[in-house]
Amino acid sequence: MVLKNISLEVPDGDFLGVIGSSGAGKTTLSYAINGIIPHHYKGEYFGKILVNDKDVFDTDACQLALEIGSVFQDIDSQMTCSTVEDEILFGLENFGFEKDEIEKRLEWVLEEMGIANLRARDISGLSGGQKQKVAIAAILALRPKILVLDEPTGELDPTASRNIFRVVKELNKKYGITVIVIEQKIRLLCEFADHLAVIKKGQLAFTGTVKEVLSHRDELADLGLNHERVGKILDRLASGKASEEETAKKKGEALPDYVPYKPESESILEFKDVSFGYDENYLIENINFNVYKGDFLALTGENGSGKSTMSKLMGGILKPATGSVVINGLDSKKTRNSVIAKHIGFLFQNPDRQLCCYTIREEIAFGLKALKLPNVNERTEEILNRFGFDPEMPPFALSRGQRQQLALASIIAVHPEIMILDEPTTGLDYKECIELMNAIKELNEKGTTVIMVCHDMELVRDYAKRMAVVGHGKIHADGYPSELVPVVEGGYLQ
Repeated sequence: MVLKNISLEVPDGDFLGVIGSSGAGKTTLSYAINGIIPHHYKGEYFGKILVNDKDVFDTDACQLALEIGSVFQDIDSQMTCSTVEDEILFGLENFGFEKDEIEKRLEWVLEEMGIANLRARDISGLSGGQKQKVAIAAILALRPKILVLDEPTGELDPTASRNIFRVVKELNKKYGITVIVIEQKIRLLCEFADHLAVIKKGQLAFTGTVKEVLSHRDELADLGLNHERVGKILDRLASGKASEEETAKKKGEALPDYVPYKPESESILEFKDVSFGYDENYLIENINFNVYKGDFLALTGENGSGKSTMSKLMGGILKPATGSVVINGLDSKKTRNSVIAKHIGFLFQNPDRQLCCYTIREEIAFGLKALKLPNVNERTEEILNRFGFDPEMPPFALSRGQRQQLALASIIAVHPEIMILDEPTTGLDYKECIELMNAIKELNEKGTTVIMVCHDMELVRDYAKRMAVVGHGKIHADGYPSELVPVVEGGYLQ
């Protein structure tokens, strides 16, 4: 049983945050609230879920969609059209609204979400934060009474994450929309939510105001939520400073002094006058940049700044339009990807793009066999034991965070010389996150060069040896995390 004996009442107009460890049943709870369960996913169903006094079980799914708007974890899977305008029109037209009403709602929601400038844009060219706003706008145009958001900021930078929460909170207050948000970023939830509900192994552990829930420090730590962060949040609440933005943004001011990074080893990866774009415009331009053996480099910056593109160029997945990328002495333009793959392990933002086997055991062994490495069975067992996986479970039966762990575990198994990670902790709870980062740190200490695209400044500060800030296709700053993290958090580079 995924959910067990949950009794929960959400007041009209409330902003409820739902937290819990990965795989606890949070997404399943959201599916039950919005009627996906039982109308699309079947199983054993007991009890009642009432939405505006209507039993979800007995209410038509189309009728529920007009009352409960949902934004899912994987935004790309929710997009149905090629342009922003068409995406917003899709629901309105399918529900048969009159033409005049459609135009009014389109104009209203574009303005309300602050995306009027994106109206004619192709969705494929939007940043993660922009896609999130479009997904919310498409749902909001239907004017639901309840908005359910599942990990809405999982792949967003700190600024974009905060902007999404601000927008949702404004909608909550301005129009009385009841908001239910499942989120791992507990600090944001604590700032914007009215109440919190904690899910533990499919059951409601406790619920209440933010202060009431955070007072359960030890229990939250046992659930995989950061004890230290919870303590800091409680202290901030007690002092009346719940917001992370306690000081004014310094955008536009001169960049403060920081210590530039000084390499202590030879180069293992080089960008030489590299430019690249997905169309006639370059996303990154004339970059010269070296990664050194043994580096633990964090690539940071706003969504759409070019971080993921740089990481794919580093991994040989993309080839530069001009200049050259040299990977362990190999020019990526002149070298087959199958050869580059022997030197580099790559973890994509979405783990589902690299899981392909029927069982977890087969998934971990897949890369070892493909690269014809020795001791496949022994290395597979080692990884299974380290991460505690059920070897015969299908990968897609795991939660999003667990699938992320599996994808990374499959890479760790082959002991690559260079490991490139694009937001590796997306969807993980704090305990899983630390376990994952400790595994990466251990690999780095054994000689693997690590390049990690990351938005979590606490992780960058705690694990990275080096930090580079990407913005508008350029490297703005390259230094030590202890020096640069305060610069980024202070807003100088936004």
